Amino acid sequence: MDEGGEVAIVTLTRPGYETALRLAQALPGKITVFIPADLSLPAGRLDGNTLNIKSYAGPLSQFLGQIFHRYPSLIMVMAVGIAVRALSPHLVSKKTDPAVVVVDVAGQHAVSLLSGHLGGANALARRVAAVLNGRAVITTASEVQGLPPLDLVARDLNMDVRPAAAFSRVMAALVNGVPVEVLVERPLLKTVERALRDLRPRPLENCFPEGVAEAGILVTWRRLPLPGPQWVYWRPRVISAGIGCRRGTPAKTILYALGLAMAEAGLSRRSLAALASVDFKGEEPGLKEAAARLNVKLLTFTSEELARCLEHRPNLNRSERVKRFIGIPGVCEPAAILAAGGGELLWPKKSYRGVTVALALAK
Repeated sequence: MDEGGEVAIVTLTRPGYETALRLAQALPGKITVFIPADLSLPAGRLDGNTLNIKSYAGPLSQFLGQIFHRYPSLIMVMAVGIAVRALSPHLVSKKTDPAVVVVDVAGQHAVSLLSGHLGGANALARRVAAVLNGRAVITTASEVQGLPPLDLVARDLNMDVRPAAAFSRVMAALVNGVPVEVLVERPLLKTVERALRDLRPRPLENCFPEGVAEAGILVTWRRLPLPGPQWVYWRPRVISAGIGCRRGTPAKTILYALGLAMAEAGLSRRSLAALASVDFKGEEPGLKEAAARLNVKLLTFTSEELARCLEHRPNLNRSERVKRFIGIPGVCEPAAILAAGGGELLWPKKSYRGVTVALALAK
């Protein structure tokens, strides 16, 4: 079945169809309304545009299995019990399941049923309730208590959260009133303070302050031990790796060299944001594959850009051998710095199996 849009509205009855039309008229974006084939309702017109109304046949649960993971948002105009029974065989994870909101046919209640925070069902329930002059029903514990939604904050700040099981324990501690500590690398302190002001983040120095809480968040790009089992890492993507390599170097060799460099530098690979090199290496298969496997960008810079960086930073390493081959005395260090927006060089050039690596921290 065609995807049809970003929001699917599924209904069972004629009153539910009327409520679905009200939503389709008012909600932004592309809307597809699905109705049972035996309702035999004609496609209507709305503000001069033909509504995207489709019919479905067969059991509701079977039909939902066809569309469940094809739409980021799903509104079901029916009883909550029917929705739960029909959806249950198709649930996977709150990280992958779509946002699901259930609306009674009269439009009095919009229940955020699945993927409330990460999927956006809580926000969708509020929008639906506003359109129908009804009430949004939100049961997410942290939101009901007015606590910061840590999963959303981490996503909005582009932080990689590990380990997932411990993150659930941190959320539970927050909901249960247990103090949650937030220790942050100093350059990121203001950003995290704005997002988690109520938790009063503190700067993370070279050692942990005395008396840290039982549960907490460690916002760092460094390889540091967690203070306890109810702590998690938030890894900011702030490290750029400058790479120099011969033509035809395989991805596994580049990844091996990068892994050694980051381990020796005491940096987490989960904080890696980009690989960088000189422009004529941009189509190098090994580099492209390595970036793809790490799920990071591959950035390239011209020889002129790299040369200007070397000129402005006289402390960077230079090699006459490199200059003979490509016309400039260095690649990986200036490439790392430029990819990091002119940031700080954390790890100077070092060679591993013929691959040179330098690491820089975003400005």
